[in-house]
This record gives sequence, structure tokens and C-alpha cells, in this order.
Amino acid sequence: MKGIIMKYFVALFFMLFSVFPGALFSQNLLGLPLVYNYSKSIHQGGSRTWDIKQDSHGIMYFGNSEGLLTFDGRYWKTFSLPNHTNIRSIWIDANDRIYVGGQGDFGYFERSSQSGLTYRSLKELIPPKYRNFADIWNTVGVGQSVFFRGTDVIFELKGQKIQVHPAAVEWYFMGQSGGILYAQDRKNGLLEFRDNKWTPYITDLPFKDVKIATIMPFGKDRILLSTLNNENYALQGRKMTRLNKQDNDGSYTPSLAQIDELTFVVGNAKEGCHIRDMAGNTIQRIGVREGLQNKNVTTVFVDKQKNIWIGTDNVISVISYGSAIRYLRPNMDNDVTGYSSVIFNNTLYLSSSNGVYYANIKSDLIDQSRSPAVFSLLQGSDAGEAWRLEQLNGHVLLGHNKGLFQITDHSIKPLTQGIGTWKLLPLNMIYPIEESLVGTYQGLELLHFHNGIFSSKGLLNGPSDSFRFLEQDENGTIWASHPYRGIYRIILSKDKKSYQAELYTQKNGLPADYQNYVFRIKNQVVFATEKGLYNYDYNSKRFVPSKQFAAFKDLTIRYLKDDQDGNIWFCTKKTVGLGQFDAKKGTYHLVNFPEIEGMSTSGFEHIYSFDKNNIYVGAEKGVLHINYDKYLKQSFKPVAMLSQVIATGKGDSLIFAGFFSNMSKLKEASGKDSSRQLPAVFNSFRFSFSSPSYGIHQHLEFSYKLSGYDENWSSWTQQSEKSYTNLQDGQYTFLVKVRNNLNQESDVAEYSFVVLPPWYKTLWAKIGYFLLATLGVLGLIRLRKIEQHKQQLKHEKQLEQLRYIHQLEIEKNEKEIVKLNNEKLANEVITKTKELASTSMQLLENSGALIKVRDELAKLDTGDDEDSNLKRINNLLKDIEKNSANWNQFASHFDELNDGFLNKLKEKHPGLSRNDLKVCAYLKLHFTSKQIAQLQNITVRGVEIHRYRLRKKLQVETELSLNDYLNTI
Repeated sequence: MKGIIMKYFVALFFMLFSVFPGALFSQNLLGLPLVYNYSKSIHQGGSRTWDIKQDSHGIMYFGNSEGLLTFDGRYWKTFSLPNHTNIRSIWIDANDRIYVGGQGDFGYFERSSQSGLTYRSLKELIPPKYRNFADIWNTVGVGQSVFFRGTDVIFELKGQKIQVHPAAVEWYFMGQSGGILYAQDRKNGLLEFRDNKWTPYITDLPFKDVKIATIMPFGKDRILLSTLNNENYALQGRKMTRLNKQDNDGSYTPSLAQIDELTFVVGNAKEGCHIRDMAGNTIQRIGVREGLQNKNVTTVFVDKQKNIWIGTDNVISVISYGSAIRYLRPNMDNDVTGYSSVIFNNTLYLSSSNGVYYANIKSDLIDQSRSPAVFSLLQGSDAGEAWRLEQLNGHVLLGHNKGLFQITDHSIKPLTQGIGTWKLLPLNMIYPIEESLVGTYQGLELLHFHNGIFSSKGLLNGPSDSFRFLEQDENGTIWASHPYRGIYRIILSKDKKSYQAELYTQKNGLPADYQNYVFRIKNQVVFATEKGLYNYDYNSKRFVPSKQFAAFKDLTIRYLKDDQDGNIWFCTKKTVGLGQFDAKKGTYHLVNFPEIEGMSTSGFEHIYSFDKNNIYVGAEKGVLHINYDKYLKQSFKPVAMLSQVIATGKGDSLIFAGFFSNMSKLKEASGKDSSRQLPAVFNSFRFSFSSPSYGIHQHLEFSYKLSGYDENWSSWTQQSEKSYTNLQDGQYTFLVKVRNNLNQESDVAEYSFVVLPPWYKTLWAKIGYFLLATLGVLGLIRLRKIEQHKQQLKHEKQLEQLRYIHQLEIEKNEKEIVKLNNEKLANEVITKTKELASTSMQLLENSGALIKVRDELAKLDTGDDEDSNLKRINNLLKDIEKNSANWNQFASHFDELNDGFLNKLKEKHPGLSRNDLKVCAYLKLHFTSKQIAQLQNITVRGVEIHRYRLRKKLQVETELSLNDYLNTI
């Protein structure tokens, strides 16, 4: 019964295909190209873009309401017309001269290495009668002429002359195909320009008052013609054939561009753009839902990399239509996160954050993303996360938030319910696989298969944990990983009704307790850690870094999957990459896909490799499809380009404005440009560089070097600017190169310049320095001679002075010697005089004692016997007493020794007696009261009384001692 129904269905399918081919092909292709949008805040232009072109170097040009915009892959620049009006049309000749048609003006931009683009208006070449015109809507070059179309007149520039071609009524359109210029006149239909005149080509057009939008070659001897009301025609042998009647909705369609030999793109004001085939059938629509920010398209253009450029309101968009990477979005209205993919019976199944979606795949297509299909939701799979799709025993099973399900004929059948399911692990490799472990939210479950029927044996007894990653190695050991705890080694019981789990952590050789995952690749179990891939060594019972997969060292890998060619696909935190296997060397070369960085499903990564043309990567908006074979073939050698060079001194000076990617032209520009020789004040530079690669190919890395300053090339970086400051004078060459993710490097672009020395380092300054130095040396020699003469005179004078001083010193020394001798003699005399005076005083004082002795002896004298002894002694004392008569002589000597002390004392105190003077002399000589008593032959009390009286006579204050007073005299 089912076979009969299927036969009828196939027959009906081919009937529909033959009768209504457009109905089948009008649906979108399964894969959507990636879209990049540049808003007005980024491109800094006006709100409308009217025309788009590309030069031979790859730089993009946009006719905009603010003037001419340029984009080199990194930097946008704006060049305005003198009247600051719109640029409606652009044409670029073989020498990259940019002709533009504006509002009330037309002309061309030429390249200047220093100022960028300079504009020259051609309006002055127009005869005065025709200078008052409005917009130039089309600019086309044919042969040696360039044509500019207004509504009333077409201007032909040939050399430096302009020929005017007035309209019969009104010029509707102008374009060229196959080197022939065509124009549409409202009255005369379609005309061609031959032999310098307009001749009718098709006078009776099927569209009378509708303007042609685009005309271009399309296939052999065929012209594709589109109108502003969304009609397409094939023009061959002056016969027009309508192509897409079923798609004609009359919408405004101002632009068309060829993508390849089989497809073209049409810009539409209501729906963005349409991709159409040779028959004019729409095979894909790209609008706001598909990634555009605005659907009102004014112009489309296809560049050399098959990117589609679109001008819309306030936005310039680029669609990577020809790229090998596409998006598969199962729910365009409400995007879902893609978790896994599988192809079964020519059907693509996609599990997501809200159910399973499926779409039919054309089996004869190499690239499955180009299948004309739409996704449908598998009923009953929604209302929860559909985690993982797997094929087991010729069936598709689904691990779901609600349990484990089987998918059959676009229907879903529950196998287990109630507990969320992550993954299946077959316990043997013999088909059919009878027993499999199921990793669930709460432990392990056993799944049994018999007679084509799956049945669950329920949860096994063991630790209750969430087992999302399960693998079995060649030793039969089951490993499970928990991203935040470590690695589990699971041991099943013999009856498979229970299990034990041993946790391995950092102490067992893992780099950390977290970020650990277990996968099976190359028929072996490996453990992905934050430090690369590890193996378990059963001998040491520790985890060790994998030698076989050393290329993945230090990568924090979250997902691994090997493909049929021995390559290993992997995911890190944000990056999707491939370890490309080299069978000869047995090594892996890592390739990253920067185009999709950050787009994959973070935390629930999944890669499904169907074949080398169809790789499915779970993404935040469904699935990313990679045609890896096409990706490799599509790779191209990138081109390095200098965008601008700015020299900085007291102000900034633009010395190179870009627009040259060819090395010879760049060298020529830098060599002939006088600005490359810069004054010393400009010693700081900022280099901006880029590569004319757009859309999905814009993710490149740069390396640079300033020859004359840097010794080595810089490390590869995505930064596209480099600054140098405080450069010394000298010759410099800035070198830059670019590489893509396949390590293809560009040729080196370079720019040479010279920083001139400051004025004090110039040749004339050096000559002046030499002359000044010579004069200085001669002057120094002359000064040296004069100085030597002065020094000689000074030396002679100093010698004379020294001789005189020496003589004076001799005389002075002689006098000093005499003086010293005299002083020595005087001192000796004084000393001896003092000694004599002291002795004299002693003798003098002794005379008193002798007198007393005489008196005492006199009392003992009893006779007149002269010969008696007493008498002789008495006589002797008398002789001694006679010595007291020498007081005057003592006083004289005492005054001589004490600077006339007694005389001064007598003059000051004339009332002093001779005895008072004696006491004063004793006190001056520092005799004690006892000594004075002995000398005076009195008692000590008598001396004290005498001193008291003496103090009264001298009128000495009580505070002052008598000795101190006498020392003042």
C-alpha cells in the first residue's frame, strides 16, 4: 500500500515539476549566505546609495547622496563633488579612472598618492546651450568614449571633447552589453549606438511606458534585460522573451547584477533582493529576516569574490553569496539554537532549543545547503530542548529534555519518559548493537534492542549524576566527564544492573578539576582539557599529555569529532577549527574558521561531518553549513594594501592616501612623490593598511616591519594600524603583508620615505661647521701663542717677584732671628731677675728673724768679754741686720719685675705705710697669711688684722678679694 502511494506521489511530483517549474524553485534554498551590514554611522555617508563599482585593485566605490564613498576592506573614505550633491552613477575604466555622474555635474576622479582622489568636472566642455541639466543617471564606457545619460540629453566624452546626443522625447535608460551601447527612448524604443549614431534596435517594446533598469550579457549571444517593474526578458536576435511571469508583482526593481553563468541577483524595493536562475525563476529571497537591515534596495553589485553588495536606506550590505559557509535557520520568525544534526534517508534533521526540525535534501546535489527546501517542525518534539540526534541500528534516536525518543517517518515515538537524556553509548560494535548505555540527567540507563524494537531496562543502580559525555575505550573501560567536577571511570556490574563511578581530578594528572571532556577519535578515547588533549596511562594510572595529538597542545577544547578523511574537527570557547591530517607526516595542521567565530553553540557544541562538502556545526541560529572542499578551492592569495600614511609633527600631514595595491605602482607613487622627503619636524608616523577582501573573507591577519628601525617582522595581528614616534633622520621603508586562515600570505606592500635631517645636520650646515671649526682651530692656535707669550711674561714677572720675596724673606728671617734672640735673652734676664728678687725677698725677710734672734741673744749677754761666743754671735746678727737696709733696693727690683707695682700702688693710695707696701708685695707674690706672719714676725691674727686695715685703706669692696684687687693694679 505504501509503495503504491509513493509511486503516485512521485508521479505527481514530476507532473508539478513539468507544469509548474516555478512553483518548486520559488522556495528558498536551504542555506542562507552570511550578511554583513555597514550602517550610516560606519560608512559615514548619506542615506541613499545609487550605484556600486569595483576597481582593478579590489577597492569598492559607492555613488552616494554625500558623494563618492570608497571602502578597501578596513577603511571608509568620502570624496564630495564641488556642489556637494548626489552621485547617481559610476563607471571605472581600465586605468582605474572613476567617472561619475551627479546632480547638475559630471566628471571623473583621478588618483593622487598624497590627496587620494581629486575631482575634475567636465561641465566646462559642454556647449553652453546644454549646461543646464539635472541628474546623470547612467555612466557607461564603450570603446574610446564615455557616455553620461540625463533625461534630455546623452553626453559623449571622447578625448577632451564632448558631443551632445539630444533625446527625441526623453532618454529612459542607457547601458552596454558585449561592447555595444544601448539606450531606451520613450518614443523610439530600444536603440543601439553604431557608427557614431543611434539606430533603432527594437522599436516595439512589450513594455511601453516602463523604463529599463539593467541590460547585460547573459550566456552566449544572449542579453538579459530587466525593467523597473520587476520583469525580466531574454533578448536574442532582436527577439525578446519574458522570463518570470509568475514572479511579476509590479514592485519597483531598480537594479540587477550577474552572479555567475547560472544566476543573477535583482534588487527589489519591497523584498530586498531575489536570486534568480537562467529562466528567471526566483530561487532565493534575501530580506530583513535573512539578515538585511533594510529591504528597500536601490542598487546591487557582485564583486570579484562573488559577494553581493546592496545599497538600501541608510545601510550598505554585503552578502557572502559565493562563500563556502552558509546558515541553515529552521525557524526564521523565532530563531532557535541548534544542538545537533544528522542526515537520514535524504532528510536533514536538526535538534534545537525547541524541538526537532527536518528538511528534504536533494540527493544529486554536492552541496546540500543549495537544496531548494524548507524546514518543518517535527510534531511532538517541541516544548523542550531536543539535545542530541544519533543513528543506532538504522534508526534515528533523539535525546530530549523529556526523555529518549525514536524518529520514524517524520513522527516521534517515546522510548523513555520523565528523565532528560543526553547521549547514547553502544556497549559493543557488532551490528545490530543489542545494548547501549544512555546518559541521563540522573545517572545511567540501559537500552536494549531486539527484533528491530528498542526497549528501556530502566535506570541502573549507581551514583546519580548528569552524564552528558560517555565513551568506551579499547580496554572496555567506560569514561564519563563532568565539566565542573572531573573525569569519572565507570565500572558496570556483570549483570549490568548497577555501576560504580570513581572520580579522577587534578591529583590524577589532569591540569584542573574543571573544563574536562571525554571523546572518542581515531578509535581511541582522549580527554580534552584546558591544556590540550590527554590520554590515560594504565601503567602509571595517571592522565598524560597526548603525543599523537600534540598539535592541539594548550587549546581549551570543548568538542572533538573526526571525519572520514582522518581530519579532526574541534570547538574551543568561540572558535570552530579543523586539525587537517597529513598522512605522510602523520601530523595535524590546524585551520581556524574566523568567519564564524562566536556563532557556534556555546556550551553545547556539535559538529556533524556528512562528507567533505557538507559539514554541519550547531549554531546560535540553527546550523552553520561548511563546504570544506569548496572552502579550500575558493581560497585565494590575499593582497596587502596601504590605506594611508600620516606624518605627525606640530600637526598631522597626509603623505599617502592609498588606492594602490600593486607594488610597482606603490613604489612609483612613493618614489616620485616629493612628499616622501619630509622635514625633520615630521618624525612620527601612523600607517594604516588593509586588504580588499569582503564579507566572509574579511577576517585576515597582518604583519609589518619598518626597515631602518625594526629588525624583525611583527607577530601576526588583526590590528590594521601601526604608529612610530621620534624617528631619527634617515631612509625608511614600511613593509606590510597579510595572510588568511589557511596561511596563504600576500606579496609585501611597501612605502619608502626619507626623514630629512634638521638644518643643523644638513650638508651646508656641515660645511659651515667645518669652516667654523677651521677658523676656530686657527684662532685657538693664535690664542695659544698669545697665551703662551703672556704666560712667559707672567712667569718671568712671577720669578722676579719670587726673587724679591725671597730676599725679603731672608731679611725678615734674619730680623726674626735677632728679635727671637733678643726676646730669649730678655726672658732669661727677667727669669733670672725674678729669681734674684725672690731670693732677695727671702733674704730680706730673714733679716727680721735675725733681729729677733739678736734681741734674744742680747738679753743673754752678761759680760764684756769680747771674745765670748754670745758677743760674737750678736755681732754677726748686727751684720745680718744691716741687710734690711736693702729694702729700697728690693722695692726697686720688685717694681722692675712687676711693672712698677709699688709705685703705682703708692700713687693710687699715698696713705700706705712702708709696712703696708710690704704686705701688698707679699700678697702680690701670693704668700699665705702664715708665710706673711713669719716674715713680719707677727701672729697670723696680726696679719688678718693688717689685711683688714689694708682693705679699708684701699677701699676694696667686700665682694672683691684683696688679691684680685691688687692684680688689677
